[in-house]
Amino acid sequence: MSRKIDLDRSWPRETFRKSTRSDGSGNGNCVTVAVQGEEVAVGDTKTPVADSYAHFRMSTADLNSLLTVIKSGEIA
Repeated sequence: MSRKIDLDRSWPRETFRKSTRSDGSGNGNCVTVAVQGEEVAVGDTKTPVADSYAHFRMSTADLNSLLTVIKSGEIA
């Protein structure tokens, strides 16, 4: 995976879903995800920006590749 990750703030906050894996302790360890077509945005609730979250975008294929590598233990 050598593609550039695009940092972006243009997706509206209401398009994001909070991960069910977020710990719910209120300490801000929450990941949000939004999908529009073949593009995915991953954000962090600790970084709200206007009506969105600071987030990065990638294709769904790149996200699937990233998750595969993380789950395999190749990167942590």
